[in-house]
Amino acid sequence: MRTAQVPPNNLDPARAGVNPYESDARRVVALLLASCLLLGLLDGEQLASAQGMRQPSSEASVPAFDLADPAVVEEGSHLFRANCTHYCHGAEGRVSRAPALRGHQFEPGYVYQRIAKGFPPMPAFETVLPPETIWKIVAYVLSLSNAKDD
Repeated sequence: MRTAQVPPNNLDPARAGVNPYESDARRVVALLLASCLLLGLLDGEQLASAQGMRQPSSEASVPAFDLADPAVVEEGSHLFRANCTHYCHGAEGRVSRAPALRGHQFEPGYVYQRIAKGFPPMPAFETVLPPETIWKIVAYVLSLSNAKDD
């Protein structure tokens, strides 16, 4: 008479090679995070600032300055080069990994939302740049509408 063989560590053969404690550890971590959130220990603002981010402003729908002001456009140009040309956009809004921004007519709100909220693969910048800075970049992008690629 043969007896049934018991798999090592009393594991089900279908789960052989699976760590039985892995799912328990995930549950514990999930419960701890949920508890912290319920207790208010992980306030969103503190969490964002700890990561070098800021909470998006709800008052970002209208710029506080004229988007056609040459000084604003100039500052937006510097901000664009500092934040937007490292990987995706080419210098002066020319084509690179992202489409060219030159020679296109855009609505200011559309450009603002694209920068603030992102659009895959473009990241969202509303947690790292204040609305005023985003609007200055918008001013620069809008100034490129009459520029032509050579």
